[in-house]
Amino acid sequence: KTWRTAAGKFPKKTGAKTTEKDLFLFFNEMPSLTTNFQSHLAQVEVCDVTYNIRVLKMKDSLFIYVGQDKSETFDEMAVAMPCDSEEVLATKVIGPPDGVGSHQLAQQLARKLKKPVFLSLGASVPNDRIVRPSIEKKIFDDIKNNVECF
Repeated sequence: KTWRTAAGKFPKKTGAKTTEKDLFLFFNEMPSLTTNFQSHLAQVEVCDVTYNIRVLKMKDSLFIYVGQDKSETFDEMAVAMPCDSEEVLATKVIGPPDGVGSHQLAQQLARKLKKPVFLSLGASVPNDRIVRPSIEKKIFDDIKNNVECF
């Protein structure tokens, strides 16, 4: 699409003067910018502790943060990406090597959603037999019940 100024086409010559009116017309003819981000918040209570699950859906990927309510910290992050085959590659980007296992969950989510997943689990999320499975179940239930958020 070509756009026009008050004097015709926008001056292309070097050194040509652009007026305030030209800029006004240019920016008013630009298509409006729409955001490609959508956020979603879910909560799960396990053993009297509330955990927040924050989802940021982007155009072709997803960022998920899980942390204890009122004590959210960004301690580690993993990324998982599906390959051409059925394989999903995952690695930890931030945090200690023996952290809370965010790369395994990121891998499961990327496999299910068939898109890259960035996952951060706060240090307040224990990797035990009660809390962790409850949080994972809530995330997968949320994917099933709120598809548009993922």
